[in-house]
Amino acid sequence: MIGVERTLSITPGISSINVDQTDTLQLILRSRDGDTLAVEELVRAHEAQVYRLAVSMLDDAAEAAEATQDAFIIALDRLNTFRGEAAFSTWLYAITLNVCRGRLRKRRTRERLTRVLHTLFRIDAGPAQPEQQAIAHETDSAVWHAIHALNDVHREVIVLRYFHDLRQADIAHILGVTDRTVRARLHAAHEQLRDRLKGSLD
Repeated sequence: MIGVERTLSITPGISSINVDQTDTLQLILRSRDGDTLAVEELVRAHEAQVYRLAVSMLDDAAEAAEATQDAFIIALDRLNTFRGEAAFSTWLYAITLNVCRGRLRKRRTRERLTRVLHTLFRIDAGPAQPEQQAIAHETDSAVWHAIHALNDVHREVIVLRYFHDLRQADIAHILGVTDRTVRARLHAAHEQLRDRLKGSLD
């Protein structure tokens, strides 16, 4: 395990630096040896993609920044376990997705608790806050709402395939399932989105 500060500087919206696979491997090796400059460069090379995945899953810019930081802390702590069987970015996507899943589970737990408390004590929750359109520039809001209405399994494959332009094989590796499962989930997600969007985009 390399020594990693518990607080990384994550800058949402920042452009990634271009690092090819050979350079990435060198940065990983140097980072494992405790080279702090290599750690910073490795983070900088991938933080935009990681943040984009996090905001796609969480639909909240502030929480996505926190999830990005958490994902890099985990990745850097586990850097010695990276064997190069897949691209580093694919390995990093898998970690990020697990971080987001955990945050979504906690969010739903909080939401359920809030609903119970409101019911028990007849608390007026007040007007709902407008949903943050973190990636409204990437898609029509109706489509984005429909995507977030999908369950986690189907939303994950849609986000990874279309927002991050990943191949089915890469998605299968990230999710730990077969290509066939990815195809089936994408097909089911397409059908659900088609039904949800009937008439809304006419």
